[in-house]
Formats: sequence, structure tokens, C-alpha cells
Amino acid sequence: MATKDQQRNGESGTAETPPAETKEKNPESKSERLAKDVAALENDLELERRKSVDLANRMRYLQADIANLQRQSDRRVSEVRNQVKLAWILEIVSIKEDLDRAVGVARETHDKSALLDGLSLVASRIENILRLEAVEVIRADVGVRFDPNLHEAVAFQESENGVQGTILAVISPGYSVEGKVIKPAMVEVARSKEKKKSVEQEEPASEGLLRELEIEEAARQKKA
Repeated sequence: MATKDQQRNGESGTAETPPAETKEKNPESKSERLAKDVAALENDLELERRKSVDLANRMRYLQADIANLQRQSDRRVSEVRNQVKLAWILEIVSIKEDLDRAVGVARETHDKSALLDGLSLVASRIENILRLEAVEVIRADVGVRFDPNLHEAVAFQESENGVQGTILAVISPGYSVEGKVIKPAMVEVARSKEKKKSVEQEEPASEGLLRELEIEEAARQKKA
């Protein structure tokens, strides 16, 4: 005789067992995933290392090229400098030959005019050279105000007519190249009679004049 439980089961049918969860085939362990990540990082690291080596090689090549260019540039500059030097030497030799010819003719003929003509020719050639090199004569006219940047006072002269600090005479001209003074003009400068000679004796001419001019300028400012 069937029990009540059996009867209930018979009425409702056989109870179905829940299906078991399907397990993944060949599951990937955590250690395997970690190994793959490490391998990928190592591969990236190797690629970066190769890039670094390639960049280092390229830098060495560039440095070698720069060194070669520097040597070529230095060699070229040296060649140009030597060419300019030789050109100057040849020009000086040519001028000397002109002068020697003029002196020789003057000695043979006892004609001073030939020597003067030769000297004039030499002076003209030198002026042309200076003109080509952009050499300019510094203005140092009589009566112009003394400028310590352009002139050098080699002598002082007490003058009643000359204004204090102006040029009385040009001893030798000055020269500049592209605005840069390469030789100041040697001049004689006017000074007032009341200036003591001790100032000129104790200090160089240019410094003495500058001191005098500074004292006079300070006096004028005080009066103003």
C-alpha cells in the first residue's frame, strides 16, 4: 500500500533534479593569465629597448656628422684666412715694388719729381685699399670739441682764442672700421691759461683733459 508521500509524488509526477552548472572546459588559471601579462610586458620592454638602441645609434651618427662638419668648417675658415693673408701680402709687395721703382728712378735721374710721383701712387693705392676695407678717417677738425671716444690729447696749448676743450691742431688722423675706432686721432687741445701745469704733469694728457672738463661742467651746473 502506497504511503501518502508516494501518492503525492505520483500525483505531481517525478520531481526533476536541478541541472548541474556546466563547468568551463580547460579553465585558465590565475597564474597562466599572469604569465601572459608578464610575457606581453617583456615584449613591450624589448621593443622599447630596441627603439632606445636605435635612437642611441642615430645620435652617435649625428654627433659624428656634426664633428665632421665642424672640422670641415674650421678647415674652410683657415683656408679663407690664409687666402686673405696672402692677398694682403701680395698687395703690400706690389706697393713696395712701386715705391722701389720710384726710388730707383729718382736715384738714377736725380729727379725728385719721380720720387714724389711714386709716393703719390703708393699713397693712392693705400687709400683704395682702406676704402675697400670700409676704413674711415675720424673727423678731427680744428675747432671741433674734443671727444675722448674719438680723439686722444697728446698736447695742451693755452689759447686765448681757442675755446676750452676744443682741438687746436691735428697731430695725426684717426681711423675707424664700421664705427669701431681702431686708432684715435692724435690732437692738441686748447686749455685756459689759469689751468696749472701740474695737472698735465701728474696725469696723462687725455685723463687730465677729462678731469678739467668734468670740473668745468660741474661748475656750470652749480651756477645754473
